[in-house]
Amino acid sequence: MWALLHRVCARPIMNAMATGPASTAAGARDTNALRIATWKIAAVWTIPVLLSTAETVIFAAQSGHPIAVWRAFVGEAPQWYGWALLTPVILALAERFPLRRPVKAVPVLVHIVACVVAGAALAVGDAAVNQWARPSREGFGALTRGWFLGSLPATTLVYFAIVIAGYAWRSAARLREREREAASLEAELRRAQLGALRMQLQPHFLFNSLNAVMALVRDRDTDRALGALALLSDVLRATVNAGDANETTLASEIDFVRQYLRIEQLRFGDRLAVTFTLDGAPPNAMVPVFILQPFVENALKHGVLQGRDRNEIAITARVAGPSLLLSIRDDGRGLVGPLGNASGVGIANARRRLEHLYGARAALDVRSGGAGRGVEATITIPLTEPAQRPPIPAAPASA
Repeated sequence: MWALLHRVCARPIMNAMATGPASTAAGARDTNALRIATWKIAAVWTIPVLLSTAETVIFAAQSGHPIAVWRAFVGEAPQWYGWALLTPVILALAERFPLRRPVKAVPVLVHIVACVVAGAALAVGDAAVNQWARPSREGFGALTRGWFLGSLPATTLVYFAIVIAGYAWRSAARLREREREAASLEAELRRAQLGALRMQLQPHFLFNSLNAVMALVRDRDTDRALGALALLSDVLRATVNAGDANETTLASEIDFVRQYLRIEQLRFGDRLAVTFTLDGAPPNAMVPVFILQPFVENALKHGVLQGRDRNEIAITARVAGPSLLLSIRDDGRGLVGPLGNASGVGIANARRRLEHLYGARAALDVRSGGAGRGVEATITIPLTEPAQRPPIPAAPASA
């Protein structure tokens, strides 16, 4: 029975073809699944055993010939527990000889013969047990024949009910497997899309940083150019250390942006003022990697890079209920077009990343700053604890 259950109700164990801890763990899981399947089959068939026992006791009492509960149980149990023993065999036959359209003669014949054999086996078991539990004047052969003929319609019904239930169980199992595969493929696609979005972001700040260094070189400001190169090395190191992670801690993200802006501050000096404010936001809160950089880049593009005397950029983080709010505000000339639907490459990239990571739990609001100057971008994400993976190391400070 266990061998048949292993074939029908659990995944095959391939210990002969695989070794090591992985195969041992797989074998343990299969053995556990086999035990669970065995107990499930026994539990299912126990229900009709108990119902039949109760029915026998009640009818016997009503007829004036009461019977002990244990005798009624012994008399009814062989038939139903016999079906429990035959269930793996029937399921194996249903798998080997499927009754699918177009229906073929061989599978039908096999199942008819199997049904008759099952009825005969159950009749023998019932007759043997009842001859001991409830003695009768009839001989064993007559009892067996009586059980077989009397139970043949019910036997046929139960046999094919098991076949149908087996097909339904297998169909449900295949559906669950397809759903798991679809979920896995969706997760892989989501990771690939997030990776592509990150790759789209990285060249932007790299080119901007190189442009800043080139500007210092053209101005023959060697000391500041060397300092910018050292900072650029730190930024690139942080980028490499990020690996494939899609989230990092708020502290690491702030450190990355701080290093990036220090490069620009070497170029623009007093023309660029930057403030960071963590208004009660936990430094270990998880945020998307490089989520602030596109908005900082826009602030630079529409501020000091447009020839203004001075540009201020304020980056804040605060907690609002179950959410973390990140804000990037500047006093530049603002974005061209309707700010509420801003859809530049960086902003569109950020929207897609937030949607992939958090769905409807995240939001991005880009609007005009105060007095009609500048832009304020507010990112709302769920406030979460650090992930199990180690956080991205912060870029080391340069001298």
